[in-house]
Amino acid sequence: MRSLALCLVLLVGAQAAEDQAALKTITRAIREGDQESLAGLQQQHGPKAAQLVREAISSKRVGGGIKARLAEIVTGWPKDALGRQELVTWLAKHPNCEDDAMLFFAEIHPPEARSWFWSQIEATKGEPAKLRNPQRIAMAVRGLGFFEDNPELVVTRIASMLAAEFPHVIRACAADALGGMRHAQSIEALILQVEDAAIGSRVVRSLYRLTGQHFENELATRWQEWWQANKASVPFKMHALAEFDEFLKLQALVKPVDDTMIDMETFYGVKVDGNGLLFILDVSSSMTIGGRINKLRAQMGNILLVLEGRPARLHHGILTFSDGVESCYPRGIALNEPASRQKAAKFIERLDADGGTSMVSALRHAAEKVLPDANLDTIYLLSDGSPTDGSDQMVLDAARLIHQRHQCHIHTIAIGEDQPAAFGEKTLMEQVAGLTGGTFTRVRDVEDGN
Repeated sequence: MRSLALCLVLLVGAQAAEDQAALKTITRAIREGDQESLAGLQQQHGPKAAQLVREAISSKRVGGGIKARLAEIVTGWPKDALGRQELVTWLAKHPNCEDDAMLFFAEIHPPEARSWFWSQIEATKGEPAKLRNPQRIAMAVRGLGFFEDNPELVVTRIASMLAAEFPHVIRACAADALGGMRHAQSIEALILQVEDAAIGSRVVRSLYRLTGQHFENELATRWQEWWQANKASVPFKMHALAEFDEFLKLQALVKPVDDTMIDMETFYGVKVDGNGLLFILDVSSSMTIGGRINKLRAQMGNILLVLEGRPARLHHGILTFSDGVESCYPRGIALNEPASRQKAAKFIERLDADGGTSMVSALRHAAEKVLPDANLDTIYLLSDGSPTDGSDQMVLDAARLIHQRHQCHIHTIAIGEDQPAAFGEKTLMEQVAGLTGGTFTRVRDVEDGN
């Protein structure tokens, strides 16, 4: 018996030493921003691992990519893991936690946090456009979107947040969340917004998730016809988000391309849609190659023509970056009025290519000085090179923060070759678009002959 007890003690000691070594490796990975080395956390889901995760989520020195990966791993922890229980207990004691922690819990969506998400929404008061901390409300909405069986009270409240009076970040998260709620009212509310300029694409995706249906044109009419025919007994499908992306890829393979169609309401071929637009433009010295800067002036001139036909309530902004960042408007954005378009026209005329590629600074400027009060929904990021003011990971972290906090899609336009760091990998601009739900477009120089 003594020998058996001794063996057990040795085994327990060996396991404890192994766990401690694993946690040290994970700590180092967090500090160095090494996402691949976080894999060991999948097997480490005790209280010490939970504490390590919580400290990393709360740290300002830990990048968004690491925090997103931590949330992804913790979501996969066993439901009865002590580490999960530790995190839920911590949340119960800190209901007013910081935004990064709230975002983390929305992403891992433990069932025990469901009532907490709802309490954050119930506490909102006042006019929709003047709500305090709309980002936190949006995070709570996002958290509830992971629960298929939300009661009608919850579905009704979140459906009401699709209204145009609400800040975009709340509307966007409501459109996404309803796609995960198995309720007829989710479909009915979404159909009313299917052609909305800012959240229409999200609505289409959520309707596909709920019903498996997808229409290419006359969306409002065709969805109303479908609803009238099916509302008595809704054939719910409840597809995952990834299934919609796969569906679109298959559609692209079989859909004929009409090369005769020319859409002038585009920016380098990317459709200009939304109620709040921000153009972030690279004017570094390499933009002199192949007349790139001249083409940029022409493209932006066309955008101003497009804006003439858009509502005055639409707001827009233009940022340029080279060695630094410059804004067209003192406050970052302006309403779509003749005076603001005239100011933009003069700004565009003065565009000159010189200096470095301060892409990190440009995205941080947008996140810190433009987006908080701008209520924007769409960003167009154009560049012909890699950042000279930081790493690719810093660009990705800044883009991820913009998407998480403001739910802006970032459409990226890469001028020239835009080569990936390694063969088989996606380029930086592709990754930014993929992270934020935007589209990626590569524009080759005329000299390329392609």
